[in-house]
Amino acid sequence: MDNIFDGYNNNDDNFENNLDQLAELVYKRLIEKYGPIYPLDFGIDKEEILVSELARLNTILAMLEDTEQFEKCAIVQNRIRNVENTLKNMNNEDN
Repeated sequence: MDNIFDGYNNNDDNFENNLDQLAELVYKRLIEKYGPIYPLDFGIDKEEILVSELARLNTILAMLEDTEQFEKCAIVQNRIRNVENTLKNMNNEDN
């Protein structure tokens, strides 16, 4: 397969313009075929949002523990407990 960039000088303004036009055409084709892709909407529910928040908070907690910022750790741990309690209550309501 031939390289579509053969014969082009990467410093050439024409190359940059062609590349921008190609990117725009690809983006338009994606929008036509799949619809708006930003913001991505995969039907995320409240539980998934809380689980991702829990993961984020645990990552922050680990970073704060590594840097020995224990006052901030206590704040993050409190937030983690709140999210965990919310998740627990959601699961209890489903049962």
